[in-house]
Amino acid sequence: MAERRKHKRYPMPRGTFVILRSKLNPLRNHEQMSIGEIAMVLYKSESEAMGQVTELSIGGIGFDCDYNGIANTENVELDLLMAEKGIYLHNLPYATIPVKSPGKGRKKPLKYRTNAVRFKKLDPLQKRQLREMLSHHVAPPMDRAGVAEGQPGKVKA
Repeated sequence: MAERRKHKRYPMPRGTFVILRSKLNPLRNHEQMSIGEIAMVLYKSESEAMGQVTELSIGGIGFDCDYNGIANTENVELDLLMAEKGIYLHNLPYATIPVKSPGKGRKKPLKYRTNAVRFKKLDPLQKRQLREMLSHHVAPPMDRAGVAEGQPGKVKA
């Protein structure tokens, strides 16, 4: 099967979160908040979904959570948070990508599954913030065949 991704994927450290929240429950004045205050407000909010980012690229994200898709994404905003590095990306434009659920022999608990979204028309500030977040990846980027850069023939697990 041919790889269709345009951008390299980077494994992200634990503590990098995606938050999907309703536009009816907006985060106000986040520009004046500390990263700790933002994290607490997001944690206590009634978000549609919150999960661990597993991989990130300039084109989208993969994340684990108990999110089974939202029919109307127009009413749901996407935020990224890397509290340890003080990075918060607010209201990124996105589109959902259908992802198959793991079948028999799955490694993840039943209530969690891997989900994916792709970014749509990021503005220059969002692109800069996303590149800053990408600079904190935990391992060499994977090429289109899932091989870590600089390690020919070794498949990244």
